[in-house]
Amino acid sequence: MRRIRLTATAVAAAAVAGGLALASPASADPTPAGTFRTLVGVGSDTTQDVLNALAGDTVNGTSYADTAVKAGSDGIASYDAIEPGTGAVDSKITTRKGGPSFLRPNGSGKGRTALTDSLAGVPFGTGASIKNQVDFARSSGGPSASGTALTYIPFARDAVGVAVKGSALQNLTTAQLHDIYSGVLTVVNGQQVRPFIPQGGSGTRKFFLGAIGVPDDAAVDKIATVVQENQADDAVKSDGDLVPFSVASWIAQNNGIAPDHSKKAIAGGAFLASLRLPGNQTFSSPVAVKTDGKLTPATDFYNDATFGRDVYNVVPSRAIDPTSVFFDKSLFDVFVTNGTHEAALATDTAEGVIAKFGFVNEPYNGSINPAKHAKFGGLEDSTLPTALPGTPATKAVTGSGSLNVSWTAPAATGLPVTDYRVVLTDANGLPVQNKDFPATTKSFVFTGLKAAKYTATVTANNLVGGGIPATVTTPVKYASHTAATAAKVAYGTTPKVSVSVTDTHAVTATGKVTVLEGTKVLGTGTLSGGKVSVALSNRLSATTHNLSVAYAGSSTLSASSTTVKLTVAKATPTVITSHPTTVSHTAHAKVTATVKATGFVPTGKVQIMEGTKVLATGTLASGKVVVTLPTLRTGKHTLHTHYTGTSTTLARNGANFAITSK
Repeated sequence: MRRIRLTATAVAAAAVAGGLALASPASADPTPAGTFRTLVGVGSDTTQDVLNALAGDTVNGTSYADTAVKAGSDGIASYDAIEPGTGAVDSKITTRKGGPSFLRPNGSGKGRTALTDSLAGVPFGTGASIKNQVDFARSSGGPSASGTALTYIPFARDAVGVAVKGSALQNLTTAQLHDIYSGVLTVVNGQQVRPFIPQGGSGTRKFFLGAIGVPDDAAVDKIATVVQENQADDAVKSDGDLVPFSVASWIAQNNGIAPDHSKKAIAGGAFLASLRLPGNQTFSSPVAVKTDGKLTPATDFYNDATFGRDVYNVVPSRAIDPTSVFFDKSLFDVFVTNGTHEAALATDTAEGVIAKFGFVNEPYNGSINPAKHAKFGGLEDSTLPTALPGTPATKAVTGSGSLNVSWTAPAATGLPVTDYRVVLTDANGLPVQNKDFPATTKSFVFTGLKAAKYTATVTANNLVGGGIPATVTTPVKYASHTAATAAKVAYGTTPKVSVSVTDTHAVTATGKVTVLEGTKVLGTGTLSGGKVSVALSNRLSATTHNLSVAYAGSSTLSASSTTVKLTVAKATPTVITSHPTTVSHTAHAKVTATVKATGFVPTGKVQIMEGTKVLATGTLASGKVVVTLPTLRTGKHTLHTHYTGTSTTLARNGANFAITSK
């Protein structure tokens, strides 16, 4: 049978002509016109009305200003999937004062794409870049792209039912729905069926087709007529018509809470079919009727794994990470429940509003834990590159209790680098510090570190995610300060260099110190209590020595060094003379000269002098020499021994002595 499909454009045209229920009281964008708020959301038709209410706007004639959800003064700006009042699907919105005008995202998928394009700074569809124009996306379905760039924060529980007309469709099985939307089954209980399906990108469309096992592709559009999501007036007019529908939206419209796009259909006999849930033998209605005639969720249907679903607010993962440079505290405060922090959307007041719109409140409202219904997804614009950044070249330079980590940008791949994540871990792999830096930053100094081994991991991130990290491992020590003194000594006396090593962290230095002259090692010592006296050779030349003192460091302290001057003076000797007191004027007197010094035996020459006249000279051997004098004329001669000195020993005169020649 030939079927005339009512396209989205036709829906809009009919609405403008005033013939459709789209002209019902609008659930309006932020009002009054020209109102701008901090947290901009677009996307899902399913959750637009409840988000409009939580934003504090007027929904279906009811003002929710008194229960507006805010983070401080920052409020929500929720823009409808289609233009309020007219139902136009090609209208444009402006979400920031002075910002660009762009096509209104119609449905969950397009909302997530708009959020992606806002992050990437590219146009949404045609037109100018919409960078930073969208903060979150309303989504009635999970991710379409793998990755972690976007966090799907569960908001409430919904279900997807099937709005139908005609008693033949009162009860439907999953198998029947599969066959109907596959084009295999065209008659149910003798009734010709006419399937309708929400527009492409609709979260309800995607979820429903997934639940009944039908691929969401162009083939469906050839089998089912495309209509605007959650608007039964355009789909369910005659017996045999059926269309997937958000149960929460059906309840809210029927109860007069949300703008009613199903009033005509219901007046004409439309209702939600009972479905046979997997494993059940009976059929379950998605809704229950209260005593006042109002509809309420059928809890079992909402909790069913096939037709029950979570609805989400999708945010950039980096924006709700308190360690990220892109952290948005207002976004976090409104949407995230984590630990003791409760999302503003999870308060009793907010959940009271949520329940009015046909949703079931769940304890995981605001969760960012996958174990508690949160999901992660990738960027949802297929035109964007998907490559991750490369690995940055990284190095680390240690200081006193500090580590200077620096890096260079990796080679360009795909989207540009947005930030660098630097994680410092200890020897056990436990995080010590976690830092995120904008793309313009290329180094950071970690201070206040304990002396230990650390590993710095540097990851370049772009909107897609993080690349392969670079790692560098190095010990961090405290700086040491080496000081040294050396007292002046005489040649032959053991010189000592007094060394002390200190630091600024109350650590007692241990380890070895080495005293050098140039490259020659003169002595070593082991610190005790941070000090040591290093004894050097007593044979150092008699001069001023420029010494270096090097501390080798320890597991805690870094190496350090200093210089010190050591002056070695010539030794002052003692000259002792033994001699005869009388001698024949024809004999040669023998004088024994002994030269002594501390620590060594002097060498060199001695002279036996009478006044200034040298009578005889001898060379020391083992510090002693016997000098034979020439014959002395008769009489008393006053003599003395003169030691001429060497490079290590001062010259010295012995005491006067007398020899009488007869």
